[in-house]
Amino acid sequence: MYIVPRCIPGLGVVFVLVFICVATSSLLENRKKKCTFHILLLCAMLKILSYNVKGLNAPVKRHSLEAEVLRLKAEVVCLQETHFKRLAHPLLRLRNFTTQYHATGPTRARGVSILIRSNVVFQLHRKISDPQGRYLILICSLNHKTYTLVNVYSPNTEQLSFISGVLNRVSLVAAGVLLICGDLNYSIDPARDVRSPKIPIPTKRSIRQGQKLRDLLSSHGLYDVWRLWHPGDSEFTFHSKVHNMYSRLDYFLLQGSSLPLILHCEILDITWSDHAPILLTVGEGREGGAGKSTWRFNDSILSDPGAMAEIEQTLKEYFVLNHTPGTTPEILWQAHKAVLRGVCLKWASRLNKARQADRLSILSQIHIAAQANSSDPTPVHLKTLLEAQARLSDWNYKALLFSQRRLKARYYAFRDRPGRLLARYLRPMVANSRISHLVIDSGRRTVYKPLEIGNALATYYGELYNLQPDPLLPSSCEDRVDRYLSDLHLPSLTPTQRDGLMSPFTELEIATTIQSLPSHKSPGPDGFTDTYYKKFSALLTPHLLSLFVSAAEEGRFPEDMLRTTIVPLPKPGKSPTLCPNFRPISLLNVDVKIYAKILANRVADLLPQLICSDQVGFIRGRQGPHNTKKLIDLIQVIQTYRIPSVLLALDAEKAFDRVDWMFLRKVLLKFGFPVSVLQSIFALYASPTASVLTAGFLSDQIKISNGTRQGCPLSPLLYALVIEPLAQRIRQDDGVVGIMVGPTTYKIGLFADDILLTITEPTESLPRLREILTEYSEVSYHKINLPKSQALSINVPNSTRKSLMQLFKFEWREDYLQYLGVKIPKSPDQLFDLNYKPFLSHVRQLLFKWKKTSLSWIGRMAAIKMSLLPKLLYYFRTIPIRLPKSYIEEVQSLLNCYVWNGKRPRVPTRLLNLPIRRGGLAMPNVHIYHRAAVLASLAEYFHSPRPPQWTAIEQSFAKQYLITTVMWLTRRQRPPLPELLPITRWYLHVWDLSRALLLNTTSLSLATPIEVLTHWITDFDSVRWTSKGIGHLHQLISGGNMMTFEMLKQRYKLTETWRLSYYQIASVIRRPGVSLPPTLPQIPLSPFASFVVKPSTKVKLLSVCYEALNVPSLDHIWSFQSAWEGEMGMRIPSQAWEGAFSLDRGAYRCASLMEVRRKVLYRWYLVPARECHMNKSVSSICWRCLLLKGTMAHVWWDCVTLEPLWRGVSGLVEKATGLILPFALADYLLGVSMVRMGKLQRKLFCVITSSTMLLIARRWKQTGVPTVRDVRDMVNNVRDYELMARHIYDFPQPEKDHWTSG
Repeated sequence: MYIVPRCIPGLGVVFVLVFICVATSSLLENRKKKCTFHILLLCAMLKILSYNVKGLNAPVKRHSLEAEVLRLKAEVVCLQETHFKRLAHPLLRLRNFTTQYHATGPTRARGVSILIRSNVVFQLHRKISDPQGRYLILICSLNHKTYTLVNVYSPNTEQLSFISGVLNRVSLVAAGVLLICGDLNYSIDPARDVRSPKIPIPTKRSIRQGQKLRDLLSSHGLYDVWRLWHPGDSEFTFHSKVHNMYSRLDYFLLQGSSLPLILHCEILDITWSDHAPILLTVGEGREGGAGKSTWRFNDSILSDPGAMAEIEQTLKEYFVLNHTPGTTPEILWQAHKAVLRGVCLKWASRLNKARQADRLSILSQIHIAAQANSSDPTPVHLKTLLEAQARLSDWNYKALLFSQRRLKARYYAFRDRPGRLLARYLRPMVANSRISHLVIDSGRRTVYKPLEIGNALATYYGELYNLQPDPLLPSSCEDRVDRYLSDLHLPSLTPTQRDGLMSPFTELEIATTIQSLPSHKSPGPDGFTDTYYKKFSALLTPHLLSLFVSAAEEGRFPEDMLRTTIVPLPKPGKSPTLCPNFRPISLLNVDVKIYAKILANRVADLLPQLICSDQVGFIRGRQGPHNTKKLIDLIQVIQTYRIPSVLLALDAEKAFDRVDWMFLRKVLLKFGFPVSVLQSIFALYASPTASVLTAGFLSDQIKISNGTRQGCPLSPLLYALVIEPLAQRIRQDDGVVGIMVGPTTYKIGLFADDILLTITEPTESLPRLREILTEYSEVSYHKINLPKSQALSINVPNSTRKSLMQLFKFEWREDYLQYLGVKIPKSPDQLFDLNYKPFLSHVRQLLFKWKKTSLSWIGRMAAIKMSLLPKLLYYFRTIPIRLPKSYIEEVQSLLNCYVWNGKRPRVPTRLLNLPIRRGGLAMPNVHIYHRAAVLASLAEYFHSPRPPQWTAIEQSFAKQYLITTVMWLTRRQRPPLPELLPITRWYLHVWDLSRALLLNTTSLSLATPIEVLTHWITDFDSVRWTSKGIGHLHQLISGGNMMTFEMLKQRYKLTETWRLSYYQIASVIRRPGVSLPPTLPQIPLSPFASFVVKPSTKVKLLSVCYEALNVPSLDHIWSFQSAWEGEMGMRIPSQAWEGAFSLDRGAYRCASLMEVRRKVLYRWYLVPARECHMNKSVSSICWRCLLLKGTMAHVWWDCVTLEPLWRGVSGLVEKATGLILPFALADYLLGVSMVRMGKLQRKLFCVITSSTMLLIARRWKQTGVPTVRDVRDMVNNVRDYELMARHIYDFPQPEKDHWTSG
């Protein structure tokens, strides 16, 4: 029980926190003198393990090796006798040992390997391996120190000549510290290193041979390290169970000059191999490769009920006893973390010891038995030793089985399904993210040590996060900012919005924010993860509320809470050796992140009203494609009217990191943010500090006085506000001339810090733009990197362009510029060639790489949906242009070819494209997705009150007609619109093709806007109706019929003057031929029609359009359906088929079970009858019974050899579900049954029948059939994997579980 003593209220907590703070501050003040010393003392060691493993082809041995290596914490592992055969050995997957080198022979009798732990800074200079697998030489750098590692496995005969040859070879290439290890199969000193009951005294011959080996080693200046450290001891590395003989055959050999580096050398116990591992500890005399990992809350302890109960009880008692009037919320909260760390450490240690208790006990028994047997080798002692070693083998085997089941549960739940496992399986090996070195001081100096690298980055970020104003400027910073902002026309918050921002925090708001935190993210310096907050939300939320209220009122958090860890991530495509080429990601404490997220949620609701619609980054309802579509439209205007223009993509240097806090405060006041809200926001910026984390080392702390931290939920929203003054200055300055379309001038488009300008009259506009950028930089620290800013001139004379290039040192592009991942050319006609064609090559390359991966049929579809489809949809949404039919067909053909692995399809592609409930597998249909993306763009016209700017550009070319009106007219009724942009015509063309499917009717849609009636009724006043809130026809319908005028009068407060207009509307709706054939009712409206009636930015338009278009024709019967019905001699209703398609929904997570059930439905398998039809030389007789024709129904159900199996399965189903189903193919194989099943019964039925089908499929073309016991075992395995995966990966627990109910 963790209770802080209390003599005075709150004194106990104060004592705990004061102790923590004093200790922490002491460490911080003396970091260079103390912390660095301790880190060097702990980490300036290199543990090298040499081990003859006697073969690693068995999984249990590889598992035992991993356990041994992790227990010993070795960093370099040298293995002998791996028995790996050249090009045919299993993968040696040891945790954190990604760098591996192997020397393999032609047979499985030799093999040596050297493994390097990933936390070691490693660089290979040369590798020499023996083709016979006897030795491996690595000349390399380990933690910046040069070594020559030699791993040797000597033969049983002619050892001296072999060792001499290896040493001569090594002497020619050695560099740095020479370290030789391995099994020499020879004793240097037989008198002390050999003990045998049969030969108690070594022979003269063996003594002479030992002397020869000593002379050979002496001639090369090599010393036996273990003997030097243990001159009078007798320990052995090999035990011959046959002869009960001990000997020392394994060695570490070093030259005399390197011996001072040795800290320790020990021979460990012989356990699962017949050799003992030898562990050598080398003191490097310098900084090691990785620092100590910081404490982190161990989420796995929450799986133990005892740990959960104690943590919960500790929290309750702590807050009850210490929540007193004399204790501030900050002290109470910070001290609770110290208390919880103690509980977590205790339970982590306890659970780890409990897991290893049996193994440690067995190892202790082996150690005692080995000592007794080596000192007195008798049969009794040998028997005791062998029994102990056998118990260890059993323990290792059981541990292996558990690990395998855990791994199988992971693959069961995630393999061949979209997720992290599949993503890691598909993507290429990620390069090591370790920073090998940094070039600093303008290239004059290079640093290699991780701590020096961290401090170099900290120095760079310290300068970046502590920018100073220009002392040469005449007036103070605040005066300049006030003058700058006073001239800008920026909106301000309304009183209602201000009140909403100032509303007090609530427990519900905090709890909701906690549950919305993304899972499995790295914690901040305090180590507490999101899982901790989610599990104990109810206990923590009240105290978080007190903490947040106090911080908002005082305008500051405790300094420890604002401390962050910066993780530098290399920017893609840039050299990872320069400080500016890293992106600093700040790891905030989760409690601070919750506070920032609450503020971000409140601010995000207001940004669409404060920020102009040309800023689309991190604003709700806005997307990057809005700006690219606007840019494409503007380029079309520029080319149509031959306007001399320049497109300019500005590159902001460290935009988020250079934000000036004083300027940010002034901007927020300009937008009307209340002072109390500013105080809440700047509580996050009261006293922040940071340390850079590199290879486990934390750099010196740096203070932060400017910048918004990348990793904070509030940062992108604050940046959108702080960049808006610059955007508004450009908008309202007439000196920068934009593209005028209709009444509006378009100059700028932003996605966060990515600024794209479209300007005309460049000779006048560019100088003024430079002045505006300089003025903004002086008040905000914002800086434009001119050499990296791209400029593209269109219709600008060459002479003018050359003069501009001399005056403005942009990166002047010839053909296109890059913006938001797409290439923007001078003409929209080039968009296809510059973007879609390269993407097709990318698809080919990606699918070619994926062919090497072994994925199932469904897994290949999942790979496409997870990795390729998002990229394709980004292009469709960003550049929704007309594509050649051949292009779409080629992309679809590539995807289909990959799904079918280059073989002939067995299922129609159109069927696979359908959703699961309609019989398909949701395989992407490229053509429909392209149309859906175009329609989703068109639907953005309905966004209100601020549709994207590109819609206004295209609308201006429709003159007096509204696009949202004319689209509801047929092509013949639509007025001529000769000036429409080509892309708008393309939108309307696709709409005409898809309208019936989108609206779910071929008649007049009830979603039709009232304004459309002006095209059918002369002098119709639509504004009159919309003023009463009647905007669409569906508002005139009730109960499937048009409302009477009296009903409308009462509902909408109409007068008699509306009656004539009402009759005009009724005549249009009721009279055929005026608009479209009427069909009422159409309630409920289709999802697309519902969006038109009530637009919302939360609606996923692309998905809505795709689902509406991706439907089969009415009453379509697929060939597999008619084939099943023909073989069974019965007609199955379409509703029954739909039930069969969705039968196993939620029954299991295993993709293999889903796949086999769907394959059976599709008649995917090649049965003898079908093979005979394809090839007359193949017999059509069933291979099992050899009696009847092997049709699909026969092979899967009717065969006499299968009847006992299905009878037994019927019994299992009856016992598990309590249902008695007709013993028929339709019920058990297809899942088409007239017996009504409950949800839990349905899931159990699917597990049993799908397992049966999978077992039958696995014995395809075999005469033997599975047994009922096999089915029962598989069902039990499925149950175990389901429950294990649910427990390990924290899947949602269903209210009623079909595995445990009943």
